[in-house]
Amino acid sequence: MPYCPKCGIELEYNRKKCPLCSFPIPDIKELKENPEKREEHLLNRYRLKQAENRRRWKEARIFVYIGIAFSMMVLSLSFGILDYHFSGMLSWSQYVITSNLAVVVFLFFVLRFIPGFLPNFIGLGIATISFLYILDSLNGTMGWFWNLGLVISINTMIWLFILRILIRHTHRRGLNIPAYSFIAVALACISLELIRDLYQGTGLHLTWSIPVITTTVPIAGVLLFLHLLISPRIREKIIRKFHL
Repeated sequence: MPYCPKCGIELEYNRKKCPLCSFPIPDIKELKENPEKREEHLLNRYRLKQAENRRRWKEARIFVYIGIAFSMMVLSLSFGILDYHFSGMLSWSQYVITSNLAVVVFLFFVLRFIPGFLPNFIGLGIATISFLYILDSLNGTMGWFWNLGLVISINTMIWLFILRILIRHTHRRGLNIPAYSFIAVALACISLELIRDLYQGTGLHLTWSIPVITTTVPIAGVLLFLHLLISPRIREKIIRKFHL
């Protein structure tokens, strides 16, 4: 017996449309005789499967978020009670509670409950800066946030935003996407080390970022070279396989 490609229910022979989901049922003989029709049918099945997976993920992420948020709140409450019981005040538990709250806020934007890239990206940036500010203020000194934490956060956001724009405007995607990512990591490491040197007042010099550059840049070059050599047919298979 044939089955519906969309919902999977069993069908009678010579059915033109699924009685449950109204999906048009292809003619098996026509698909065998017409390779182009068969390829179009397989592509439609692939798109339907992708749409179904996206729908299921949208439903599952709510339960994932609620479960993690509830766990973080229980942990925060437990550590707060323990800290107050033994110390008579909230001391070390403030850092745990702040970190757990940051995880909940970060996940809200990572799971993209707000549609669109830019609102979630800005939200993550503001949440990160706020988290670093609160951590530094718990010490009562505010010694490193303004000169180091804030600058590093903005620097990282800039490089991520540039990478996002580059990927978005790339029409022929493939191995060039991880290559761009490696290059962005190398440039970000250089800027981070320069920020650290300026903060410490030791002069501008590169130490740990050199091994990162000598590792990531050659890999990026190889990936870009392979991307140019791969034929369009193989590239399409890779895109479908890894959902790029």
